[in-house]
Amino acid sequence: MSQKQAIIERLFRTHYARMYQLANVLLHDEEESKDAVSDVFARLVQNDQMSEKSITESYLLVAVRNRCMDYIAHRQVRQRVERLIPTDNVVYLSDAVEEKRYEDIRQFVETELTEQDQRIFRMRFDEKMTYKEISDALDVTEKTVYKHLHQAITKLQEHFNGQDNE
Repeated sequence: MSQKQAIIERLFRTHYARMYQLANVLLHDEEESKDAVSDVFARLVQNDQMSEKSITESYLLVAVRNRCMDYIAHRQVRQRVERLIPTDNVVYLSDAVEEKRYEDIRQFVETELTEQDQRIFRMRFDEKMTYKEISDALDVTEKTVYKHLHQAITKLQEHFNGQDNE
């Protein structure tokens, strides 16, 4: 076992319980809390400049708090998008009508959305990428990804809701 692994293992055994407790208080979700603490330790593993003296309990607790805030922010973005796209009133269409509707949407995306809106829209809905994956791939913030998706969805809703009323 390398010295770095020994340090991380010692930190884990010593501080995991308090870190998990803090995460659980902030997130109110056991699985997300475990993930947040694991993320902090994963970053420590990747950190080449780490020394045991520089990693205090305070440092670890602040890192967990910050990671929890990221989880909360992501949760809020997801909830805002879900409010924009209500799924309660879904109407099931025949295959032919659904195919036509899908083609109309694809055509609208190609002709009416900006290049960046198109790229992010496709990454999210065609490639099923998460906001984080898209932000990493395009080297932009998750907030930017949300903004472009919001713009694209708003334009789609305005266009197609207007058509439905005609």
